[in-house]
Amino acid sequence: MLRLLLFCLLPSAIWAQNAGKTDLLLFSLNKGADSLWRPDLPKFMSAFNRGGYNNQPNFFSNTELWLTVQYTSDTTQTEIVSLDLTQKTQARVTATPQTAEYSPTLMPGGKRFSVVRVEEDGNQRLWSFPLDRSDNGRIELPAIYNVGYHCWLRDTLLALFIVGDEGQPHTLQSVGLKGQKMQRIASNIGRCLIKRPDGKLLFVQKPTEQTWFLKTWDPKTNQQEIVVKMPAGTEDFALLSDGTLLAGNGVKLFQYKAPRDQDWKEVADFSKYGVRKITRLAVSKDGKLAVVVGY
Repeated sequence: MLRLLLFCLLPSAIWAQNAGKTDLLLFSLNKGADSLWRPDLPKFMSAFNRGGYNNQPNFFSNTELWLTVQYTSDTTQTEIVSLDLTQKTQARVTATPQTAEYSPTLMPGGKRFSVVRVEEDGNQRLWSFPLDRSDNGRIELPAIYNVGYHCWLRDTLLALFIVGDEGQPHTLQSVGLKGQKMQRIASNIGRCLIKRPDGKLLFVQKPTEQTWFLKTWDPKTNQQEIVVKMPAGTEDFALLSDGTLLAGNGVKLFQYKAPRDQDWKEVADFSKYGVRKITRLAVSKDGKLAVVVGY
């Protein structure tokens, strides 16, 4: 497994990348006396693939960050890469010339990880692999296709973002591993799915083009509740260990915490780094913030 030196201190501005390409920044979150979490000590994490696609970060631990990468030398496939934040190295986890892997996610139990795999025939299904690489992986949901994103609610239950066919809306579905029968929860949803500590799922629903809501779904009662209206055009968010929510809108980072806040509060402006757009976010239990940015 190839390991390379990983990251450097973030300069005052990053030069422009190719259209559609993304980079990864890492911050330390610090809570002020005003109860706002502000990002500090920025690091540029994607120097190993500058100008490429570096996206979908997910903390597997406080010191290990996994992401989806498309190298500048490869115009067709994405792979999974792990970043060791202590050793400051990166390792390529998958190297599959005929398939593409997305959305690396640590599975309950901590021995396997799951991905959405675009197979040779173009089908998108959920696969899993052992962390110790002791086998070549398996399909977790053989009969379920069009999987875009996923979230483990427990070791036998998942929430799935199912891509709509031929212009149909994307839907949120739940599925149990045993019966593998899907239950439709909502339509016109966003791509970000996060499990709260109480077991409820956080997701964004888009009832109109202008109005998007962050909602919860309780798998025990099948009930949904609106948490807060999202900033305009924002579908990505992150959940801190104290219950604070973070979301990016344009070049600015916002936070929201119920029941204290009535609306989102601005906590940072990333324009000073040359960033034009904040998209996906991920947070570690010890307060690190990974941010996917575009230019």
